[in-house]
Amino acid sequence: VLVVSVSIQGFCLLLHPEAYNFGTETFWHIADTVLLASMMLILGILYTSCFYIDMKSPYEWSLFSVKNFCVSQPLIRDVAAVCITMIYFIAFEHFGFIRGVILWHAMAVSTLLYTSFIMIITDKVSGSASPQPRTWSVIVFGLRYGLIASYCDFQVNSPFACFFGIVVGMRQLKLAMKIPEFVFCQSSECFFNISNPAILVVGSAVWLRYLMQSDACREELFDWFVGTLLLSYANFIVFFYSMAGDKLAEVAYSISNNTNRANPALSLFPNPIGCIVFGISNFLLLGVAFLLNVRYYE
Repeated sequence: VLVVSVSIQGFCLLLHPEAYNFGTETFWHIADTVLLASMMLILGILYTSCFYIDMKSPYEWSLFSVKNFCVSQPLIRDVAAVCITMIYFIAFEHFGFIRGVILWHAMAVSTLLYTSFIMIITDKVSGSASPQPRTWSVIVFGLRYGLIASYCDFQVNSPFACFFGIVVGMRQLKLAMKIPEFVFCQSSECFFNISNPAILVVGSAVWLRYLMQSDACREELFDWFVGTLLLSYANFIVFFYSMAGDKLAEVAYSISNNTNRANPALSLFPNPIGCIVFGISNFLLLGVAFLLNVRYYE
């Protein structure tokens, strides 16, 4: 929905007569929007292609390694993670930070809660627990770091330094403190899953040296603190919606079983919990589609 809508609406602006009136404010606005649409489309195609290039299994990615350079790494997964992160980042650029945050929450509910619900129902019906699909970590990574990248771009003076500090700082906290998993969301860190203390110490030293040399040290430290809280919030949202989807699926399955035992004829009717989850997810997707259209009528 996001990639296709932004791309189509961006390219439709080429039909506007002002698109060819070089030098005007409208021309540059259209050019900027078309450029974002082009980037969004390319990233969407590349992201989708990653799952066809690497077809090892629905649950695992192929590992690649460069001799004497690094350990085996699922590089195609990492490319997909970067693509989906950039897609969310471009969406924020397209709509602005506030509207982007609203869109982000709508997408989080419609992907995380609905996907968790479907996975648990599938496991219950099949009678066995399936491994986590390989798409999960990529989608969650994109949601979390797309939000952080957008925050750093819109709200801070040194975006790259702030983003780097947030990533390194969260890794350091993970090693130093026993904090619940949902604060870090370790299972979806992809290529940021760094556990080597030496690398983290060097990264921290580089970031601290930058802060000490900065003329706005206090402001940048405050930006880092807010960004860290924002990433923790995003991690909690992932945990909350995932758990909500799991619990709703268990309740829905239990209701279906009890109904089937009491009156098999009623089992032909849709499950009310499933209808609610499906309805909310689709309502939010329609809301996102409406949000995508509103921008062009302001």
